[in-house]
Amino acid sequence: MPTTIPRPTAAEAREANRRRIVEAAADLVRESSYTKLTVGAVMERAGLERTIFYRHFDDLFELLRSTGREAIEELYAAQVALAETRLDYGPQAVREAVELPVRVYERHGPILRAVSEAAGADEARAALQAPVRERFDDLIAETLRGVERETGRSFADVNQTARALNLLAESYLLDAFGRGPRISVETAVQTLSEIWVSLTHRPGGSGAD
Repeated sequence: MPTTIPRPTAAEAREANRRRIVEAAADLVRESSYTKLTVGAVMERAGLERTIFYRHFDDLFELLRSTGREAIEELYAAQVALAETRLDYGPQAVREAVELPVRVYERHGPILRAVSEAAGADEARAALQAPVRERFDDLIAETLRGVERETGRSFADVNQTARALNLLAESYLLDAFGRGPRISVETAVQTLSEIWVSLTHRPGGSGAD
């Protein structure tokens, strides 16, 4: 007798549809900007009825946040690795740590760009993203306090320096990889490494004396 293939359960079918929607959105933001993204376009790409969208997401921003969550968690883990790089490990260790977030942007730049565009277009959405940004800022601020302790260097305002560093890196990497690579990973890593080393290492040395 022929083998009977079991039909997917309702939960499995729902999860499969959700994955199709997420993948369709990821494909579309690689091709265009958030402002041109529509529910209709996403569902057409997914091959599903428009009404199915609202069984999974309230709106496009929620979809993008869900799609970008994995990328953001990868990015945070990469930032943790950078923050944990001690000064006495030297510039090469910094460079290796900087490469981690650059690689995240290389893989997920369009999605991260779309999330940033969506948050920037609406105050309520920006408020939803604020805790994410604060988590990144707090991480770098704690790193800079370590720099102050280990080198004697003093920053006028550690929190603002951390915020500036994160905004600089985010803007630079979104420009570099948000619509497909504009520069090489090597160039991006070298550029950000030079900035980070100039802030965290003593002039003329590779780390602590």
